[in-house]
Amino acid sequence: MTKSVRTDMLTVHAIGWNQCKENGLHIALSSRFKKTVQKTLTATENLKMMQNQFHCSDDKVKQWVMDVKQWASSGNATASPVGAHGLQLSIETLFVSICQKKHYLYKQNDRNKRRQKITQKIAQEKKRLVAEIQRYNQQPNADSVDTNLVVQQLSNKAEEIMIWPWQEQNTDGVSIITKKKLFDQVMLVSRLTEERQILVKEMIQHCQYLKDSIAKVQSLMATVSVWTQTGSYPNGFTEDGSKDLMCLLKKRLQDLRLKQQTVACTYKGILDPTSSLVEEEEGEMEKEMDWQNDLSSEDEDENEDEDDAAVGTLVT
Repeated sequence: MTKSVRTDMLTVHAIGWNQCKENGLHIALSSRFKKTVQKTLTATENLKMMQNQFHCSDDKVKQWVMDVKQWASSGNATASPVGAHGLQLSIETLFVSICQKKHYLYKQNDRNKRRQKITQKIAQEKKRLVAEIQRYNQQPNADSVDTNLVVQQLSNKAEEIMIWPWQEQNTDGVSIITKKKLFDQVMLVSRLTEERQILVKEMIQHCQYLKDSIAKVQSLMATVSVWTQTGSYPNGFTEDGSKDLMCLLKKRLQDLRLKQQTVACTYKGILDPTSSLVEEEEGEMEKEMDWQNDLSSEDEDENEDEDDAAVGTLVT
């Protein structure tokens, strides 16, 4: 296969793939919206269960969220000597590096030879981590770090963050780990809610795109009709060519309207049963869908006018 033929084949496949994505966009958005709504309900229920478990009111949840944000932005809670500070950064870096390598060991590496090298690197970094912790424990006025706890944390499959002694802020009797668990759940609910709003906006944009496409085709059909009625055609354009173009435009307009109806029915079927949507977004979507109520009557009137005009042209 020559280079030009290969380029043409890639172009044809890319065009076909983009066409498939365009035809199935409403299905993909609807499916994603369903999953997001279900995940949002589950995450909200889990958040309420955690609030009941920790006996947290809404105000207390906000306070814990602020505490975790302050803990994350403040870095080290207590001042330490320069040597201890350097060891703290080294310990945190090694711990995160080991966790990341273990997490992506089988996800990003499909060869045993590559995995073996990464496994050896993990073992070397574990030894360095243990040595750094022992050096840190020997520092004067330093909070002791339990080596066995760190090694056990690295062996666990659960994704838990390690809170080091120099990071702990326990002013109200609640550990930062407990606050962070609730914080993660609050952030999950917030992210899913934002994702749901983005999907609704994508649906609105999809409907608006179809409406604009129909308006462009209708505008072009009106221009071609003026050519036919006045008999003045652009350079190189004939009467037969204008008729053929009008047929193609009618076919395109019919396909777009059918697609518009299908997309509107799909989105309405997804959005109507969902009572947890924001009222503004729901009203915006209803505005975009109002054309469906009188679409059939407009189609019939336009088709009758076009048929009468075509018959009159043939008779003359």
